[in-house]
Amino acid sequence: MSSSLPFVLCQSLTQLARQLLESERQEARTHVLARGRIYRVTVELTPVPLEQVRDVINAYE
Repeated sequence: MSSSLPFVLCQSLTQLARQLLESERQEARTHVLARGRIYRVTVELTPVPLEQVRDVINAYE
């Protein structure tokens, strides 16, 4: 699975993940206003098992 997100969005998601983990949370649900509409947003951090890390890295190369 290759990421099709722009680098700046990946950076923003990484920052969000760090902030959630610093708050000892792995999940967040909220609403946001964007382009004149309200959207539901759910973020869930799921650790990758150690034995799958190489496969995940290879998927992005």
